[in-house]
Amino acid sequence: MGISCITRNGYYILHFLLLLIILIITPSSSSLSFKDIVTKELINNFCSNLEMFDRQFCAKWFNADQKTKSISVQGFISLRVKETREFGLQTQALMSKLAKSSGKDQQLKGSYESCVASYGQAIKELEKAQKFLSSNSFTQALVAISDAFYKAGDCKDAFEGPSNEPPLVFNRVENFANMCYVTWSFGSLI
Repeated sequence: MGISCITRNGYYILHFLLLLIILIITPSSSSLSFKDIVTKELINNFCSNLEMFDRQFCAKWFNADQKTKSISVQGFISLRVKETREFGLQTQALMSKLAKSSGKDQQLKGSYESCVASYGQAIKELEKAQKFLSSNSFTQALVAISDAFYKAGDCKDAFEGPSNEPPLVFNRVENFANMCYVTWSFGSLI
């Protein structure tokens, strides 16, 4: 359990540090303002330049909703945080159901219950992010999104090793992590 936790957390930390370096090096003239309108070109450019995680996930998710191409950057980020929170709530409910149906396997039940708690914390962080965004506290919102990313990662650590993690859990956690990461990355361009 210890090795997979360290490896996984190191993986996430490395990705955030690399993005931070990229953002520091990127000239401020390429930055966005909160009032800029999101366009399909902006989304595709952002997703194609995303170094980490799944570029296709980014483009597919960001382009899925037509109204995202006519709102401000601030509205776009708020919408993404809301969608990520809703996905987290669905995942938390699923983990709760799996914990109840895990039978006599106390270890598996404990892992699912740990996921329920981890997602509860992640959801609270996304709720904080929503409040920060509505009060124009963008730096604090980005910190809360980042915290949600890490707290949900604790769900993976609840299982003893990567091979013990049910595929459904792995896929849900990866999607949630991608949602947090690309939202955080997009917000970091401001």
